Amino acid sequence: MENVQSLPNSVLYFGELKGILTGEDGAVISLHMDSQQSGEYVMKISDQTVWIDSGERTPSIPSDLAAGERLYVFHSPVSTRSMPPQSAAFAVVRSIPQDVGCAMYHKVEAAVEREGKLQITTDNGGLFLYADQETALSTYTGNSLDRLEDIKAGAYIMAWYDAVALSYPGQAYAQHIMLLDREAASEPLTRSALIGLLHEAQGKPVVNFLMNYSDVDQSAPYAEAIRWASSERIISGYGDGRVGPGDAVSREQMASIIWRWAGSPMLMDYPGLTSYSDVGDISSFAQPALAWAHQKGLLPADGHLGPKEIVSLTEAETILAALCGEKTPME
Repeated sequence: MENVQSLPNSVLYFGELKGILTGEDGAVISLHMDSQQSGEYVMKISDQTVWIDSGERTPSIPSDLAAGERLYVFHSPVSTRSMPPQSAAFAVVRSIPQDVGCAMYHKVEAAVEREGKLQITTDNGGLFLYADQETALSTYTGNSLDRLEDIKAGAYIMAWYDAVALSYPGQAYAQHIMLLDREAASEPLTRSALIGLLHEAQGKPVVNFLMNYSDVDQSAPYAEAIRWASSERIISGYGDGRVGPGDAVSREQMASIIWRWAGSPMLMDYPGLTSYSDVGDISSFAQPALAWAHQKGLLPADGHLGPKEIVSLTEAETILAALCGEKTPME
């Protein structure tokens, strides 16, 4: 009988970003990479690709990607025979350290409790990751993950760990595990989708306004919404001719855009945001908007705000439904 070698669940590529290709909606669809070790590659991006900030140990937003950035890309073991080869990207890791400790992408092949620790088998049985009560837990979508027992076989995770013991299987202790519950999440909110919701809530007004964004096709279905939002100063471009219609939106960005749509109401000395454990992560530009959103009851109530976490289309729709129960903000 032949001994058939199983393909790995993913392959790690480390290299420098040479170019970014976006679709008609502005969303990133491929990354042109170069590496001294592995040569050039084109990494194909899909709506199932996860973006990770390794340093912050949080999801990342690709809107500020730029040529020259060095990335880890975990991609499919299957590649095209073209030059350069192309492969599907499963996870793109940014803010990578210069030594061990970077976020690593794994499929959980088995998860069993042994002597008070959770033993996670991955890499076709070639690596054991151990986690205990000291291991920090999070999810890609911001959903609650309080128990190690919620990490099941078949799940995908990002894990932060240091040296791997020189044994077979290799062994390492996980300092942080992020469950990639991407498939269970609602569709990520993009700038064009959010502006479309606001435009519709406003009655889809048509305005005479010169709009000249390099990444907005005048015939795109969201073009009129962006024209209107630009005329009302609800959004503005990035300063380089782009407005990023396909870029994912963080919670503080969403709050700021909706706040401007609502007329930029100001609250004086509002203390409500201090109830969040991560209040220090809020950008200064977003503080008035988040204070207003909190006062309106539009923010998470569990003590964790996640101002820079990517939000879902469902969350934006829920907020708009609540606000539209009142008088139309810009009426």
